[in-house]
Amino acid sequence: MLEKLSRRALTAVAALAFAAGCAGNSSPVTPGSSMFQPSLRQAGPANRVIPGPAVAGSIVVPVVPHRTSLPHGWPAKRLGKPILFVADLTNSVIELYNPVKPNPSPEGSITNGISTPAGVATDRSGTLYVANLGSSTVTEYLAGQSSPNLTISSGLSGPYGIAVDSKGNVFASNLNNNTVVGYAAGQTSPFESIDFSSLGQPVGIGVDGLDNVWVACDSTNAVFEIPAGSSTPQNANLSSLAGPIGISFGKKDVFYVSNFSTSNVEIYQYGSTSPSGTITSGISGPTLNGFAREGHFWQSNQNVNAVGYRTAQTTPYSTITGLGDPLGIALWPAI
Repeated sequence: MLEKLSRRALTAVAALAFAAGCAGNSSPVTPGSSMFQPSLRQAGPANRVIPGPAVAGSIVVPVVPHRTSLPHGWPAKRLGKPILFVADLTNSVIELYNPVKPNPSPEGSITNGISTPAGVATDRSGTLYVANLGSSTVTEYLAGQSSPNLTISSGLSGPYGIAVDSKGNVFASNLNNNTVVGYAAGQTSPFESIDFSSLGQPVGIGVDGLDNVWVACDSTNAVFEIPAGSSTPQNANLSSLAGPIGISFGKKDVFYVSNFSTSNVEIYQYGSTSPSGTITSGISGPTLNGFAREGHFWQSNQNVNAVGYRTAQTTPYSTITGLGDPLGIALWPAI
């Protein structure tokens, strides 16, 4: 049997490979921390191991994904109303929830075209984008549809984070080759591929109100900004980062960064490099996250749950349980 690496394990090889890439930021993750304890869980013959973020560790998923028993597709009562999408990586399903109701139960699901889903994103029209780690694809679903309208495979190799800008351009991070790729709206071939090998492993992606693309690199404790129209990442020099994975933007471009290594979410005002607040309540191994238009913030906790916070609050008002491994978070209406 293959021994499953701890999802919170970062190998010494990865740490050394990426440590040199970060300049002007907090020190990189180093061997000897609690992240290096091996897991006692095993990957049995009915499972397979696929790459994961450096800090969060490898991913073990069933060879034959579980098919959810939830109602298939978008629930009719959610059409035109707020909706929360949560990617369940283990069960290869996107589950749909009412984000306004505290502690909601799922009301629908999408499985067609889904294969070990990681990041999810929505645009202003309600189109859903899913980064599929298992098939190295991005699938696109028009609002209300549960079958993909478009499938992208060119330029993808272990896609994890995903975001879309105001023009409909789609950006994804690749775990297998440490690149960030961009696709013009409706296109299946990338117009750019940005090499992050010297900067760290790109994981979560966010887009601000000016269409600048922001990328979290967990292996080097850094967040980079790619200005709109540019292909050159610039270190944002944010402080208080420790294995950052998720990054998302809310109203007035306040942005939240999840730190896997310290189990918190740091809050930054646009233009500032130091956090103005920190969320710890309800946070445990945080990965990807997302904002709703009204300002509610949602955070996934690896292997645990997804938690929601009202505007400017640091204590969750809503907790979603029963997921195999919640990962990607997206809401509509989008910011």
